[in-house]
Amino acid sequence: MKTKYFLSLLAAFFISTGLFAATSFSGYAGGKLNYAANPEKTTFDPELKLQAFFAGQFNFSQNLWSHLEFSINTGNLLSESIFHATDSKFQIDELSLIFRGNMYTSANYFSAFMGTYDPIGSDVFLQRYFNIKPISSKITESYLGLAGSILYPHFGVGISDIIKLYNEPLAFGGYIYINHEDDDYYVFNSDLRFATVLRYLTLDFAAGIGVPLADNYRGEDVIIAVEKVYWHAGTTILLGNNFTSSLFIQAGIYNASFTKKQDSSIVSPKEIYLLFEPRLRFGNGHVNISIFSLPQATVDKMLFIDDTLGVDVNFYGEASTLGSNQITYGSHICVSFADKYFTSITDFTNLTSNGYSINITPYITTTFLSGELHVQSTIRLNEFITGHSERGFSLDIGYRTKF
Repeated sequence: MKTKYFLSLLAAFFISTGLFAATSFSGYAGGKLNYAANPEKTTFDPELKLQAFFAGQFNFSQNLWSHLEFSINTGNLLSESIFHATDSKFQIDELSLIFRGNMYTSANYFSAFMGTYDPIGSDVFLQRYFNIKPISSKITESYLGLAGSILYPHFGVGISDIIKLYNEPLAFGGYIYINHEDDDYYVFNSDLRFATVLRYLTLDFAAGIGVPLADNYRGEDVIIAVEKVYWHAGTTILLGNNFTSSLFIQAGIYNASFTKKQDSSIVSPKEIYLLFEPRLRFGNGHVNISIFSLPQATVDKMLFIDDTLGVDVNFYGEASTLGSNQITYGSHICVSFADKYFTSITDFTNLTSNGYSINITPYITTTFLSGELHVQSTIRLNEFITGHSERGFSLDIGYRTKF
């Protein structure tokens, strides 16, 4: 969405809040600076980049509220033109209005939204409707808010209706929305969703179809022509819980297509999201083993992995204290392969043909002021092995806070 349209919508949104006498606000924001060498240069050329997000909830009444979230991802801040404009990507992640209707056995949540709403792959839906602690994999952490790791987005302009039962841990409903994910036409999408949270099982599943709304067929103008149909599905499963050893699984397909005369594979490995993660717990110690095959666009937004296929081992300790602050310390060890996917495993000898990464990422997270401070450094052993030591180190400093 262009910035000028966003500013107009934002102004109208804030003006409208004046119509409600009891408006209250809560928010969540964060940012991360990354210092690393330019991977395109053979000599050391440092870059400093920023990722940041802001998310807010406006409560107009007990049964009416709105969400606003946006993110920014900048180019190099350490350029010769540091006092001039820096290239950056600004994105509206969510602008929504939610009304809750209270019934005898359930609550009905009707929403109108723009942007990305309750995306599959994020645990936002589970947190909002079941009030649980985060369960997402640590390798999918991002400082881009909803623009981070998602299996597929409910993205566009649309409405949703979700029913949450009072006496059973169940939520289900549907989404109708229009976007422009097709290169040529607007796409009408319809999705169904089901989620439950039990003591030793958390499940979130959604699936739907998208129909490109073509306005011509074989050179002739028509009202609507359907030449193909997209389909998408995704699920998040946690067997166990945050207090036990557990197994975390995510799988998804985005915008696979089928036509009347299918002449190629309807699903590309590049469009499939797979994450299989056993989580072992030993008192305050944890070991998470993540086996993944992810789309490149998802990998580009992550903190701990660089390539599409690989294995990450994350061991960490928590609940220690430093003075009055809680502290978590640990390290990721990741081996991954560029431009390879789960179908490449059978051709083991060619896994490194497009490059590979061997990364060690020690990190520390602690409470600071009213938020969370995260510091990590990444050592890329493969860069030292291949003689590019100038690209073998990076540093990230991030901060998140609720208010």
